[in-house]
Amino acid sequence: MSILLGAIHAALLCKFFVALTPALAQPPARSEAAAPTDAELRELEQQIKSLQQQLDQINATRDAAPRQRLMQLNWQGMQNYMGQMHDRWGMGYPWSAGYPWMRMGPGMMSGGRVFWPVPNDLTPDQYVQQMGEQMKLMQEQMNKIAQASDPQERQHLMQEQWQTMYQQMQTMRGMGWMLESGPMMGHAPMPSAKALPDADSAGAKLISMYCVQCHAAPQPTLLTAKDWTGLTQRMHIRMEGGWPGVKTPTEQDMKTIVAYMQKHARQ
Repeated sequence: MSILLGAIHAALLCKFFVALTPALAQPPARSEAAAPTDAELRELEQQIKSLQQQLDQINATRDAAPRQRLMQLNWQGMQNYMGQMHDRWGMGYPWSAGYPWMRMGPGMMSGGRVFWPVPNDLTPDQYVQQMGEQMKLMQEQMNKIAQASDPQERQHLMQEQWQTMYQQMQTMRGMGWMLESGPMMGHAPMPSAKALPDADSAGAKLISMYCVQCHAAPQPTLLTAKDWTGLTQRMHIRMEGGWPGVKTPTEQDMKTIVAYMQKHARQ
């Protein structure tokens, strides 16, 4: 009898864990975030005004060191703004869950967030010009959001603002190639805006098979050999996470891809 009861108990436990496993394996679905209220929009508008004031300070400051610090504060403030939009209202891409934005390349930690550093090749004057254009667009977009009374329309316009901010900041970081194509941007994948070097090699063919599932094929000369090692590892981990419809390279394919990118990398 005890053996029979034990078998029944084990069967019930097995059935329970089989039913529970999918819930444990998958993160809980995020509930639909409410559209921002008028008061919350005024808060965002104040943040945009503060960011614009920082840009004005950079423009008015002549000493190099203070300009660099102000530029860093503004750059980080823009990312904080994006993070707030993601965390409070679900703005951003589905795969950015857990991050305010997609991590591409090295970043720095601050207050539990990962921040992109200010692009090294941007002078303060260039930064003010490029970010000033972005700020003007953000203010125009915020005016449209505030005028929208329909919650779904507000959500759509906020998503549009988040996406344009993301595109602009990636472009300023030299990562604009990501935005040329790919399902994440609502377009069919395409090999690249520019032909890959040694296009008939196994590495180039694998790049055109796997990488274009999510973005344009990256030119190897964008990064150094060392940088490609880290970036390809991170991308492989993301792909192994089980994105629907995305094929994952085998271990041997990854070795071939890394070797190809390193061979043609920026010196």
